[in-house]
Amino acid sequence: MSEAQLEQVLEMIRTGPDLSALGPEKLREAYDELGDITLPDEAIAYEAIVASGVPCEVGVSPGARTDATIVYLHGGGYVFGSRKSHRGLVARLGQAAGIRTIAPDYRLAPEHVFPAAVDDAFAVYKWLLADGTPTHKIVFGGDSAGAGLTLGTMLRCKSEGVPLPKAAVLFSPFVDMGVTGDSVQENKDRDLLVSFDGAFGLAATYMAGADLKSPEASPIFADLAGLPPLLIHVGGNEAILDDALRLARRAIMADVSVRLRAYPKLPHVWQLYSAILDEGEESLQEAGAFLASQIG
Repeated sequence: MSEAQLEQVLEMIRTGPDLSALGPEKLREAYDELGDITLPDEAIAYEAIVASGVPCEVGVSPGARTDATIVYLHGGGYVFGSRKSHRGLVARLGQAAGIRTIAPDYRLAPEHVFPAAVDDAFAVYKWLLADGTPTHKIVFGGDSAGAGLTLGTMLRCKSEGVPLPKAAVLFSPFVDMGVTGDSVQENKDRDLLVSFDGAFGLAATYMAGADLKSPEASPIFADLAGLPPLLIHVGGNEAILDDALRLARRAIMADVSVRLRAYPKLPHVWQLYSAILDEGEESLQEAGAFLASQIG
């Protein structure tokens, strides 16, 4: 790892806006500016579509397969984040996999609380199936809350009897709305982005009084049996490091194929900084290769 690259990213985080002090609209505007750090390749063709009422952005890089699809669900604590904030990340993942991408702008809290995000992601997945893409050519990806939403959507598929996608990649998964992992305290001085108060506040906004252990919101407490292969990437300095560790253990105990890789020292969802951090590009390349291998 280049210490200079990491310090550049950490300084950007230190001097950036205090996300915990902003209301939803200003928070969303500030977070969307992350999309200017890692820009997508200008050769990627984009199309705005509406899938079962959910606005989405489809991206196809030159030479990418269009008979298969990565459904990517952005992070942001279910309160902020959009296809703008994550366009570069999604683009590089799609290029690494050689597969077209679809990025839903699912509804956000506090305007739309649990389970609105799951409803939207599930609707997009069913739209893809109805549009003719078979399940064995659909894979999922997501970061932070988007990783939790990825799992929540697959759990909805299980409960509704809908065939599951082929695989999923999860970056820095936020899968415990109660924020009960030990790493929240153990890494409190090392994680510059996520704190207990910040994570729990976002979770409370989204859950709006619903059960914090609801499987579709906190998959750490769900029966994971039958889920497709998972790849999990997490940073060693993350406050929610334990979400990834406990999730991997739960998946193993449920006989789900899972690969976990922890990157030392890296911050929450460092893939957003892949234009600066070599480890961001490395993570996306590994995740893309994993998804491509699962589709075959």
